[in-house]
Amino acid sequence: MVNRRVMICLDGKKQADRALDWYLENMNKPGDHVVLVHCSQFQLHIGLPGLAVNVEHVSKQVQEAKDKCDEIMSKATAILRGKDIQAYTVIKNSQKPHEALLEAANEEKVDHIIMGTRDLGAIKRAFIGSVSTEVVRHAAVPVTIVKWEG
Repeated sequence: MVNRRVMICLDGKKQADRALDWYLENMNKPGDHVVLVHCSQFQLHIGLPGLAVNVEHVSKQVQEAKDKCDEIMSKATAILRGKDIQAYTVIKNSQKPHEALLEAANEEKVDHIIMGTRDLGAIKRAFIGSVSTEVVRHAAVPVTIVKWEG
């Protein structure tokens, strides 16, 4: 058995779904342990400082973020379990997703990272940055970037 720990980054977008499919089609080996990682960029909007907080609105925001995360992870976990692949989920919250993903990779001691890319052009990437570029630059393990073919 190989016993690799492969991290697949998921964000609910089709590019991340393609990365999971790519792993299944091209890299999956018996004995793999898959770590599904989602980084939530949840921002709590509580209103203006000094004004009363609408607790119901805040609770709704929190529940919506949790539901989205649960949906993403449940779908991917079901796919892997349906193929008898051992998997577990890790959820991070950060305004800098690349840092959270790198932290997860280190904490979970993964051997490989797989993630999708939005395939930003050079100008957009220069202005808004690229999570995949930052992960590739700073990861201590190999990273596979799966290009979206859509």
